[in-house]
Amino acid sequence: MVRVKCVVSYDGSKFHGFQVQNKLRTVQGEIQKALKNICKEEIIIHGSGRTDAKVHGVKQVFHFDTTRQIAEEQWKRAINHFLPNDIYIVDSKFVSDDFHSRYSAKKKEYHYLLSTNEYDPFETNYIFQYGRPLDITLMKEAAKIFIGEHDFASFCSYDQYGNTIRELYELSIIENQGIIKFILVGNGFRRYMVRHIVGGLIQVGAKRITKDRLQELLDSKGQKKCLFKAKPQGLYLYEVFYDKN
Repeated sequence: MVRVKCVVSYDGSKFHGFQVQNKLRTVQGEIQKALKNICKEEIIIHGSGRTDAKVHGVKQVFHFDTTRQIAEEQWKRAINHFLPNDIYIVDSKFVSDDFHSRYSAKKKEYHYLLSTNEYDPFETNYIFQYGRPLDITLMKEAAKIFIGEHDFASFCSYDQYGNTIRELYELSIIENQGIIKFILVGNGFRRYMVRHIVGGLIQVGAKRITKDRLQELLDSKGQKKCLFKAKPQGLYLYEVFYDKN
């Protein structure tokens, strides 16, 4: 038995998310079909986390165990041979059996792209077409409240329970020719957390709410919910970091 770690890139436009769902097209489902063709048995992959429908992956990570004997350098080519053209294995290697793509991860980096330019049909699946000006200075100032360890219950999915305390190491906002990039790096993210944080910052940039209102939501620890959620199309799971990447 060997454990194989893979780094995968995918265009989320035509997927109902990463995790397997009955009768729906998912990234995990397509990868497991490819592995069944190679290994001649049902293989379950374990991702570093889930991405929702229409969300993209740049360097998502998963692992799986198999008894199939293939040289380490051949796994990447073998899996890609059976994958559709909107999924691509970037790297594959053998890892020890104590490695887990989710539980061994130390931090994750997400990017979110938003356009304040005129609507572009060729970018609509990859950049949120906001189409109106935003105050970058106000957004950068408001972003500072999220840095550090907080209870992000007000910025997570309504249906999630359990530990909502996370530490955010970085929240950068960069603007270039009408395209705004949000970069978030943290030790973990709950479902919809990135989209709610970005959604709140958009509202600040549009001058619909203030930094103080965002602070009030954060301090409430779930008693008051952020109702603003950015669209999924602009979200990218950019990279997952491990002690030995």
